[in-house]
Amino acid sequence: MAGIFAIFFTVPVFLPSGYTITATTEIKAPPKIVFNEVNVLRNWKIWSQFEQDSTMVNHYEGPAAGVKAKRTWTSQHTGNGSIEITRSVPYRFIETKTDFGAPGKATGRWIFSNTNGNTQVSWELHISGLQYPFGKWLGIILKKSMKPVLEKGLEALKTTVEEKSGSKQDKNVTE
Repeated sequence: MAGIFAIFFTVPVFLPSGYTITATTEIKAPPKIVFNEVNVLRNWKIWSQFEQDSTMVNHYEGPAAGVKAKRTWTSQHTGNGSIEITRSVPYRFIETKTDFGAPGKATGRWIFSNTNGNTQVSWELHISGLQYPFGKWLGIILKKSMKPVLEKGLEALKTTVEEKSGSKQDKNVTE
C-alpha cells in the first residue's frame, strides 16, 4: 500500500502541468465560410462535441461574433464553464479562452489555411495549470480523451459547412 501511495505522489512531480491536443481536417469550402462558422459561438451548438449534453444551458454575452463574444454554460453532466473569443483575425485565426471550472483552463486556437479553394482547419486545445498531484494525473486522461472530441467536432463542422456551402451552390445553379 505504501508503494502505491509513493508512486501516486511521486510520478506527478515529473508530469507536465499542461498539454496541447491538435486535430486537423480539410473542408471543401473557402476559408471565409469556415471561419465565419467558428467565429459565432452560437453556431457551435450544431457541430461542437462539447455541446452534446442535453442538460447544458447556455447564456451568451457580448457581440454575436468575434472578440469578446462569450458563452457561459451550466450542466448537470459536464459542469459549469465559459468560453470567450479573445482574438479573431478574419479568415485566418481565432483564439479562445475556456474555463472548465474544476478541471482547469484551456486556450483554443483555430488556424484556417486556403488550399486550392478548400480550407485546411486546425483546432488546437492547450490545457494548462494542471495542479499536483490530481490535476497532473487528469492531464494524462484529458490528452487521450480530448483528441477524439476535437476530431469528431471537426468532422461535424466539415459536414455542416459543406452542406451549407453546397446548398448555396445548388441554389445559385438553379436560379
